[in-house]
Amino acid sequence: MKAFIAMENYIKKESKVFGVGVPITLDEDVAKYESTRRKNVQTYNQWLSINVPAGNFFIDVEKPVNEQSSDVLCSIMKREFLTTLFVTETKKLAREMDSLVKDVISNEEKLAKSNEIFTSFLQEKYERLLKLQSGQELFNYINEKCRTHNGAISSSLLYDSGIKGCIYHDETGERFLLYNAKNDIKLNESLSETVEDSRLIL
Repeated sequence: MKAFIAMENYIKKESKVFGVGVPITLDEDVAKYESTRRKNVQTYNQWLSINVPAGNFFIDVEKPVNEQSSDVLCSIMKREFLTTLFVTETKKLAREMDSLVKDVISNEEKLAKSNEIFTSFLQEKYERLLKLQSGQELFNYINEKCRTHNGAISSSLLYDSGIKGCIYHDETGERFLLYNAKNDIKLNESLSETVEDSRLIL
């Protein structure tokens, strides 16, 4: 989708409560006024027209998890995501698996029983995430599970699963936080003009 960003904010990461990434806007006027020019110097405001992934790949921080887009839900349902997020529980289940299938005779039946137990385990974890009341709660939950409680690592986990970032609102309106702007921003064109009432720097 088409979006905009002030030149000086291009690939400049910010740490927010719902992730670490680069904020962009769909409103060109916002990007214009977030750009800066030097006071009393003949300079211009500069901003960029960019393409970024579609909004259905972003978590809406305000919506309940079960109301997120199908692409977001598919991402958090992935086996790799759930086993990484619940790594301690996954390892515990792996240690207990032999005792759980000890009464099954053939190897084929043991494999089938193990797969059934593991699938049920993953489904329970996914349903736990679905009960969270907002995208913000989802990020908080993931960050709490992260051993270092590092927002950048939590953002990377979501990104690796297919989620591009978050949709949120601030005083400028709807915004998108890109978890990996370097990969996901495609430059259309550089734009410039003097915006008289934009921010000035000395």
